[in-house]
Amino acid sequence: MEKLDCSAYDVADSIEEMIKSGATVPVYISGNSMNPFLVSRRDVVYLKGFSDAELKKGRILLFRRNDGRLVLHRLNGSLSDGKLQVVGDGQVQCETIDKAQVVAVVSDIERKGKKRSADSFRWKTVSFFWQLLMPLRPLVMRVWRRLKTS
Repeated sequence: MEKLDCSAYDVADSIEEMIKSGATVPVYISGNSMNPFLVSRRDVVYLKGFSDAELKKGRILLFRRNDGRLVLHRLNGSLSDGKLQVVGDGQVQCETIDKAQVVAVVSDIERKGKKRSADSFRWKTVSFFWQLLMPLRPLVMRVWRRLKTS
């Protein structure tokens, strides 16, 4: 795959159109909100259209914020009014969005040339436990950064 270096904002409409036409679109991660599981400029996510049945806790979603920006976060839960709570893996503050703001779901993740399904047992298990650790994420992330730099 050839790497096109541009901001997601520049190609957001094109990505959305390709997904609506049924394509699965590979996109390099940009930004740090999904650290430590998805790393900026290293990991590739494969985005695809979705059914409501795929909007389950733990699924990684691409959604459009009200300001037009495309954001990749994990679904943390659904509210009684049908809205969705999402949060980046490197964050502790949930954001509430409408289901209509969801553009795509992540079907696969590619890291260092190895492609894995987002529905694999390993990926789902790790993300399940990471979600349980949400209140402790700041502490875990500080320890993780110290271990990486030593």
